[in-house]
Amino acid sequence: MKIFAKYLGYRLEKSLSRTLIFTILALAFTWSTVSECIWYTNPQDIQYNETGIYVLAILLGALCTVIPILELAELKNRRNLDTIYFFPIKRWKMALAQYLSGWIQTLVVYSVSFFSAWAYLEANTDYFALGYMFFYYILSLLIGLMMYSVFSFIFIQGNTVADGILFCILWIFLIMIVGNVIRIEILREYIRDTVYWESSAGFWSDWGIIYSPINNLTVIFQDLIEINKDTMDYYYRSEYVQRYLQDMYMFFVWGALGIAATAGYFLTFIKKGAEKAGEVSSSWLGYRILIPVYGYSCLMSFDTDIILIVLVLAMMVIGYTVYRRSFKLKTSDIVVTACGIIPLIIGSLL
Repeated sequence: MKIFAKYLGYRLEKSLSRTLIFTILALAFTWSTVSECIWYTNPQDIQYNETGIYVLAILLGALCTVIPILELAELKNRRNLDTIYFFPIKRWKMALAQYLSGWIQTLVVYSVSFFSAWAYLEANTDYFALGYMFFYYILSLLIGLMMYSVFSFIFIQGNTVADGILFCILWIFLIMIVGNVIRIEILREYIRDTVYWESSAGFWSDWGIIYSPINNLTVIFQDLIEINKDTMDYYYRSEYVQRYLQDMYMFFVWGALGIAATAGYFLTFIKKGAEKAGEVSSSWLGYRILIPVYGYSCLMSFDTDIILIVLVLAMMVIGYTVYRRSFKLKTSDIVVTACGIIPLIIGSLL
């Protein structure tokens, strides 16, 4: 336990300057946004003023994306990894220390910004229901932990920093893209209810992105806190609130994904050896899935535009070139790329 505590302390001490810099930048970003929102109009015209707490959602999403990458980036260098693995600490404890170190950094920066924003609102306004801020804080942390776990798990799938970052970017939108393709190409023939058909498009847009839960939670709490609203903007936002509340179960779905990502992070960290650092990223959750899924999704969307189809196929070839680190592709890469054309040919013949 002492070795674990020392390693965790070492990680936190090493990242202290980064945490301080992030905290200063986050405070400046938070204060400028909140102050601008509450004094947007004449102070007497309070029905137009907002809390600006959406800045906290943006901040938390950014921290949960960037900090896992920075915390785990040195594990992609074989020389650094050899040195780290030389420490007399079990692999799972090292994984836990890295995980906790990044989360503590996230927690510190976010909490300082959150409570400073809350204090600013308490000191300068009296027309918001700020009692809800504490509940928003607790729930936002739970969602933040989910996002942090997901990005930690995805980033560690790459054997290089560049691959890990690219995987994180592409996975942000993957669920939404796949959901919309399924809706358009598969369910279109079976859905006759126009209202349901249109709402299904909104569902994937509302919940298909990794940042969706924190955005939707923030909209719900804005509705609860900003009781001063007496404009069409209030009623417009309330429509979104009702839609998010109807799909409340999606918060639990994303929570389950976060738990699975946490388990996946530890399993990957424990099993991955130093010899893979810097090598081709062969994880199934990397190029092997991302290239065909994005490629096929685009091909199914552009099935009537020859120029766009050719462009997508070219991008798939480029993707496999990046994946293999060579212009010489494997037979499986060529087959997967070619298979994307088959449904289009069949569709044109029918």
